[in-house]
Amino acid sequence: MSQPLSAKMIVNTVGVVAALIVGGWVAYSALKSDAPAICEGRYPTSTRFSLTSENGQPVSLSELQARIGSSEWGLMENALVLEPKDGDKHPVLAVRLAEGTSSGYKPDQQRGGLSFAWMPSEMRDAAPKSACLSYRLFFPPGFAFAGGGSLPGLGMGDAFEPRGDAVVGAGAAARPGWSREGSPLVNVQFATDEGWKNPAALNSKKKWPSGRWVNVEQEVILNDAGKKNGIIRLWLDGELIGENKKIGLRGDEAIVMSGVMADIHYGSVSSASTAPADTQIRVSPFIVRWQ
Repeated sequence: MSQPLSAKMIVNTVGVVAALIVGGWVAYSALKSDAPAICEGRYPTSTRFSLTSENGQPVSLSELQARIGSSEWGLMENALVLEPKDGDKHPVLAVRLAEGTSSGYKPDQQRGGLSFAWMPSEMRDAAPKSACLSYRLFFPPGFAFAGGGSLPGLGMGDAFEPRGDAVVGAGAAARPGWSREGSPLVNVQFATDEGWKNPAALNSKKKWPSGRWVNVEQEVILNDAGKKNGIIRLWLDGELIGENKKIGLRGDEAIVMSGVMADIHYGSVSSASTAPADTQIRVSPFIVRWQ
C-alpha cells in the first residue's frame, strides 16, 4: 500500500511544476519579443486605394476602372463596391469567383475574380526599398479552398507586367494566398530565361479564418543587389504567421517597391486550380506604406 505524500514532497513537486511553468512562459515571452511588430506602425508614409467617390458615395465601377487604367481584368464583370456597414468607415470590394474559373495564366483557362496593378505615383517617386501593405479580408463561411488561390500583394519594378512576357530583371511580385489545405502562404513571381517562376517564399501551418473579417499585413524589404538578404513577412490579425529573411528579389538597385498587385482568384502563375463553385471574397481598401 502506498504511503501518503509528505508535505515536503508536495512542496517540492509544486515548486518543480511552478518552475516549469515560469520557465516556459519566459521562453515564450522571449520568442514573442523577438517577433517584429506589425509593419503598420513602422512606416512613416502611406496612401489608401480609395473606394469612395468625390461626393462621398461608393465609387462606380467605371470610375474605378478609369483610376486603375488598362492593367485590369475582371473588374466590370466580377466586382461590386458595397456601402459601409457594421461600423465600417469605408466601402468594400466584393469579388465574384465563378465556378470553373481560375487565374488565366494558362491559355485554356477561363479567368475568374479580378486582377489589376495599383502603383501610386507618390510611392513610385519615393523609390522605396521596403513597403507594407494592409487590408481586411473576408472569406465566406465554408469557403472551399480547393487547389489554392491568390490575394493582393506587393510589387516591385515599375516595368513589371505580371501577365505579359517574362522579362528578366523587370521586377517581381510577392502575393499572399491560400494553399489547398487552406493555409496562408506568400508566392513570389519573377521572370527567368525559362519563363515565369512562382515559388513559395513562406508557408504557414495555420488556417485562414472564414466567416469573419481578418486583418492582413504584408511587409517586403528588398535585398541588396546580388545578395539574398531581403525579407518577406505576413501577419494575420496582428500575429506574425510567416517570415523569410533570405529573399533575393533584385539584381539591380534600381528596382524598387512600386505598388500593389491586386489579384483575387483561384490558381496562380504555376497552379491551374479552379473555383469548385460560385463564391465571393470581400476586401477592404488597400493601404500601402513605404520607406
